[in-house]
Amino acid sequence: MIYEPENLKNKRAIYEKRDKWLIRLALLFWAVLLFIYVNIAPYVKSTIGFLGVIVGGVVITIVYFFTVFFVLMLRGRQFRKLNNDIVKEYQENKNGEIFLEKLLAMDMNPKDMKDEMIWYLNIATAFNVLGKRNECIALYKQLEEVATEKEKEYIQNSIKFVQEQSEKDDTH
Repeated sequence: MIYEPENLKNKRAIYEKRDKWLIRLALLFWAVLLFIYVNIAPYVKSTIGFLGVIVGGVVITIVYFFTVFFVLMLRGRQFRKLNNDIVKEYQENKNGEIFLEKLLAMDMNPKDMKDEMIWYLNIATAFNVLGKRNECIALYKQLEEVATEKEKEYIQNSIKFVQEQSEKDDTH
């Protein structure tokens, strides 16, 4: 992956646009699927058969949206798995240099902004562990510009923590 925190605003816009298009495409496909299914209704001659068509449409809708939701949930699974493996390895050996190297050498790209933020937060953690407090704080501030409210609170607490660590290091 490429380390470009200055492009996070553009990436957020791209991810949001991509998500909107995925939802529009899913809804369009659902509408076409139901249109094809409803065209069966004129060939049904009984009330029970017509009710069966309605129930079938509801079942198709439920199955379709469950499938779409499931596929969207699994979209970034490979990236998260690789990222989690790197974090687990760091937790075992506590080597910040290897942690940073592996994060920067990841060959997979995140599929959404949440995964992108997690990747950058891990890099900020690696900077902090390596004693690069200024780079860490600078990265946190860049992340704060594109973060959601929940993420901003976490990032602000992290900035305070790093600043406190920096002050402790300066006094010792």
